Amino acid sequence: MKPILITVILFGGVLGSCSSLVEQPALNFNPVAQSSKDPTSEGLPVIPYDEMLRQVAGLAKQARIANLKDAKLSDAQTEIRIWKGFGLVYPRCFILAVSKGIPIATFTAPRVKGAKAVFRNGKAVYANTRLNAPGSGWDNLFAYLKDHGIGSTIDLALDKRYMPYPDAEDLVLEMKNGSHYDMVYYIDSTDTADGKMALGICQKIETEFDIHLGCQL
Repeated sequence: MKPILITVILFGGVLGSCSSLVEQPALNFNPVAQSSKDPTSEGLPVIPYDEMLRQVAGLAKQARIANLKDAKLSDAQTEIRIWKGFGLVYPRCFILAVSKGIPIATFTAPRVKGAKAVFRNGKAVYANTRLNAPGSGWDNLFAYLKDHGIGSTIDLALDKRYMPYPDAEDLVLEMKNGSHYDMVYYIDSTDTADGKMALGICQKIETEFDIHLGCQL
């Protein structure tokens, strides 16, 4: 099996130890994909793909991890990240890495003490937690991902447009296979087949690794 580094990044509660998500100050950002028709008449804001790339890079910076698009991976490495963020809750991140046939899963989220995030110099402190193997086993998880649009690339289509809700979160899936990079993003209320499939992948990850990402709607 080709080494795969799969990172699913979703920000929120800490793995198994905290059921509630940690809130952050509101962000005035609701990304949407470009539409084939002018959405302004319907009150639908539009954000270009490149702008979303910059916003996702901001999530990585906030979580104190490298930006995936800029990461230098060999042809024997793949990384997938699934982010949950942009709302009132601090971002959360699940990371699944496979290199030289050895899979490693990590969850990145704000460090929590009691029911509150830990801060240092006014910024939330993030913790990277190494996860156990998925409940159904690695082979079954990889087969599930492939059957749901994540193989050597992300085979999911962006929503053409959507109506964002105030303070709502978005789901972002990134993948880098060697030097090839893909990204898709959806709001929680997406009603497209691919959008619902992406949310289903997020929910599957939560179940397989017993973590709280915020995708169980």
